[in-house]
Amino acid sequence: MNFPRPLLFALACLPLIAALHAQETGKHVIFISADGMRPDAVDALGPEKAPTFFRLRKEGAWTSNARTDVVYTVTLPNHTAMITSRGVTGPEGHSWIKNSDPRLGENLHKNHKGYLSSVFAVAHDNGLSTALYASKSKFSLYDISYDDHNGAPDTTGEDNGRDKLDRYVMESETNTLVDRLVADLASDPADFIMLHLRDPDSAGHAESWNVTPGSPYLQAVARVDELVGRVLDAIEKNPNLKGNTWLILTADHGGLTGAKGHGESDEKDNFTIPYYVWGPDVPAGKDLYEVSSSSRLDPGVANPPYTTPKPPIRNGDSGNLSLSLLGLPAIPGSTINAQEDLVVREKHEAPIPPDPAATK
Repeated sequence: MNFPRPLLFALACLPLIAALHAQETGKHVIFISADGMRPDAVDALGPEKAPTFFRLRKEGAWTSNARTDVVYTVTLPNHTAMITSRGVTGPEGHSWIKNSDPRLGENLHKNHKGYLSSVFAVAHDNGLSTALYASKSKFSLYDISYDDHNGAPDTTGEDNGRDKLDRYVMESETNTLVDRLVADLASDPADFIMLHLRDPDSAGHAESWNVTPGSPYLQAVARVDELVGRVLDAIEKNPNLKGNTWLILTADHGGLTGAKGHGESDEKDNFTIPYYVWGPDVPAGKDLYEVSSSSRLDPGVANPPYTTPKPPIRNGDSGNLSLSLLGLPAIPGSTINAQEDLVVREKHEAPIPPDPAATK
């Protein structure tokens, strides 16, 4: 089939248009994963002990009834779902089911038997800077998978290299980790930032997922509240970030009441997670299911399969949601929010079409 030359020229220009659009807007996304955080912990703490979460509820759109992956309610499978916007299992899943530090030579692509693109890859290939601040050593999986050896060649516009993760910081002490992030936000903020906070998960495994007043678990969630508050303060202190930055917060899983684990994927306490979105044009104080009612449906107490025509909001939405906020196309090969139809803003912009030459 022969296409008119103007159409071919327009298609060839799409990657350059996307890259220039992303660079010129000055937009930023900070995506936070509160590891092991149950949404009812915020209600148990109340506004006095969780002022930041209640601020996000007042100023942003949110739900306490988002979902994990359907099959797995553990850390690495769900974080991999977040960055790839894919489920874990099946031919279109990302295939990573381990939950430990990667062994020598392991990476996402080798395990999947094919390249897995990600939010880091799409943002970086479009000329944006990327960063991951992690509080568990096993997140080195992502630094390894998208380094200058394992990352794919950049075929989108200008060649920005194979290393898709510009900054990787691992620090198990989350207060120190956020110190570093806050310093970077003041001096050299990346365009897309992922922050992982381990506190609720660590407390749950040590003392159980106990949401009664004064429990170590609730104290850990209150600590996350304080840390996220510091991030919000840093955004508002930097004139280049204020008014141009979205904050997304969710979790990889919850935890079973009174237990020290979260592996049973059919347990509601394990698969029910929070989802908060805050930033420009996000309607204040709104239920996220109401805002995105055209494409998402509150699942009640169920965790529906991925084949559900109108799915729940999932942590796996986050990769493509971040890209849509940045004005970029969806992750190649993604299956969750692949149409970038999770609406979180009053002024929802149509996404830029994906680059046909992008690595699958």
